[in-house]
Amino acid sequence: MDAFRLVVTVVVMVGVVLAILLFEKRRAERIRRDTARMAQGRPLDEDQDEAGDGDGRPR
Repeated sequence: MDAFRLVVTVVVMVGVVLAILLFEKRRAERIRRDTARMAQGRPLDEDQDEAGDGDGRPR
């Protein structure tokens, strides 16, 4: 029973780490895009969402 708990714990921890890395990658891409826009002198549109359709929901 102890080996089973260990395996389940490791699998859950790996899943959590992968989920965190996935969300951080998306966030990093958004930050990179925003800083590139700022470097080009284009203002950030805070009124529109990422999709640009103005419905307030991100893609």
